[in-house]
Amino acid sequence: MFDTLSDRLDGVFKKLRSRGKLHPKQVDNALAEIRTALLEADVSVEVADDLLARVRTRALSEEVLKSLTPAQQVVKVMDEELTVTLGGEHHPFTLSGASPAVIMLAGVQGSGKTTACAKLAKHLKGKGRRPLLIAADLERPAAVEQLRTLGREIGVPVWSEGRDPVRLAKNGVKEAQRTGADVVIIDTAGRLHVDPEMMKQARKIKDVTKPQHVVMACDAMTGQDAVIQAPAVVPRCR
Repeated sequence: MFDTLSDRLDGVFKKLRSRGKLHPKQVDNALAEIRTALLEADVSVEVADDLLARVRTRALSEEVLKSLTPAQQVVKVMDEELTVTLGGEHHPFTLSGASPAVIMLAGVQGSGKTTACAKLAKHLKGKGRRPLLIAADLERPAAVEQLRTLGREIGVPVWSEGRDPVRLAKNGVKEAQRTGADVVIIDTAGRLHVDPEMMKQARKIKDVTKPQHVVMACDAMTGQDAVIQAPAVVPRCR
């Protein structure tokens, strides 16, 4: 998918570079081709339209159209706005000074959330932190044991006691305070974005643990459905 999208964009940019001066119609035609390529690559319509609206505004400015290399300037604008759409400049994952800092993982079923918890714990351990994993996914069979197994492999303790995931998560934070862990990573139950009960449970866990970060685990090939999943499976701030 990514190779195909890259080839399509390269083709559009190559045609732009072959021209001297650019006219607004030529820019619009190029943006229409880019929009088609983005939608065929399963990019959300709203995301694609927002991106291209920003590109068009800058690309049709007098500064660009009257420059010595207008086509190259349009490509530059596209690159800059695409970077903004993808999150802008890279910012390292930082935690507050709270002890313990709390991170909550959420996501749809089968998204690799439990494995992501262990990977994050290993990463933070490598940075000198003392993580505690909380296995609060009591819906999926063997989810707790999976996290315990991963915890043993990376040398990170795992907490899971009781059958109420909300109380379990709250007590897990207290266990972190008792044992000196300075960061808590909570693995919550995977849910479908149409499951109100699972959403209610996630909001309660968020309320009682007050996480600094709520992280969504998502397959990289999810495509535009991620725009639907994100607000549905991640507890919203109140």
